[in-house]
Amino acid sequence: MKATPGFAAALRLLTRVVVAVTMSAGAPTGAQSQLTVILTGQSMIRSDLRASAPAAVERMRPLLQGGDVIFTNLEGTVAEPGESAAEGRGFLTPSQALDALQALGFNLLALADNHAFDLKAPGITNTLAETHRRGIVHAGTGASLAEAAAPAYLHLPKLTVALVACASGLIAPDGNATADRPGVNELRIRAGGQANEATADLAGAGANTPDPEDAQRILASIRAARRQSDLVIVYQHNHVFGNRSFATIFSEGMTERLAPNEWLRAWTHAEVDAGADVVVLHGAPLLHGIEIYHGRPIFYDLGNFIYNLPPTITYIDEPMAWESVVARLEYRGRALHAITLSPIVLNAIGEGQPDTHDPHANNEFLHTRGLPAVAAGAKARYILERLAALSAPFGTSIEVTGETARISLGNGP
Repeated sequence: MKATPGFAAALRLLTRVVVAVTMSAGAPTGAQSQLTVILTGQSMIRSDLRASAPAAVERMRPLLQGGDVIFTNLEGTVAEPGESAAEGRGFLTPSQALDALQALGFNLLALADNHAFDLKAPGITNTLAETHRRGIVHAGTGASLAEAAAPAYLHLPKLTVALVACASGLIAPDGNATADRPGVNELRIRAGGQANEATADLAGAGANTPDPEDAQRILASIRAARRQSDLVIVYQHNHVFGNRSFATIFSEGMTERLAPNEWLRAWTHAEVDAGADVVVLHGAPLLHGIEIYHGRPIFYDLGNFIYNLPPTITYIDEPMAWESVVARLEYRGRALHAITLSPIVLNAIGEGQPDTHDPHANNEFLHTRGLPAVAAGAKARYILERLAALSAPFGTSIEVTGETARISLGNGP
């Protein structure tokens, strides 16, 4: 996959000063420190799992043990007592769900996604207040665009990790942050001369490209994070997989849903060139391949970690949506030493009875659906071999050994 000449040229203009900035930053304060970063799929969590599914919580703990940084995306928005889906869309969660994530060890949280605005501006405010109250480092939404775009910093004993987060596609009207409006740090996409919000079929509209203003803002945030931290993680919640709507692509099972669109590969390369050490994406919600670009990993989609998906939403309910991996990255200073992958399976059937009519139903079935457990045997090997096949076009070699896998860091451009 190659970027269009115009887009590639634009990205070179946007990142021209990156090399000089990065080289002048000096050695990180924790240059010899060891660091373990654990990355998971998105967390579409609808309850306090410690109360609704305590046994599942215990099954999750081994997947996250030993991480200095444990990362996920909160797919939804916090609703306070008395607030309901009738006031917005349906992906709402109580603040206690953040306690459950924190109890599992998650200490770095992306908030940028298409469901962050499901309770409109009050939901943004709720989620920011509740994450702040708990001291969870978060990025991607804010009371203003400057706040939503700003890097967040996780200060560890010997080094600092930065997070920059954004979202593209399916952002609700007025859901993007502005100078004086709370919302999401949106990366708008254009298909030729049209806005591509992944809500309409735009066949023949032209190649997808990031909006230059948004691209400049996000790359500037990455460069700022590079100057102020030892490791930079960049997150993107993406729903733009081509020039057809997200619903069309996924309900029709089109091949576009299985890999990043052409624009996305060029864009993530620009993020690495701007200073990202890790780029991780969600949104499909399916596993996509992994690329090692200039020694930095790009996880094009890590699928799901917690998937409390309402049973009314069927077009993103296929067997592969209930399979994923947890990625463990081992660093020595800023040098990436190893990446190991542990396969997981999520239960598609929860306890109790599903409500197949009400998209806003919040019940036992939903709370106990889509919770991860370690994959074993033939299922584990299948997940890992499928991920290896998805990663091969990017020049990434994944060695599967039993029920785990390791990425060869000697390959890649």
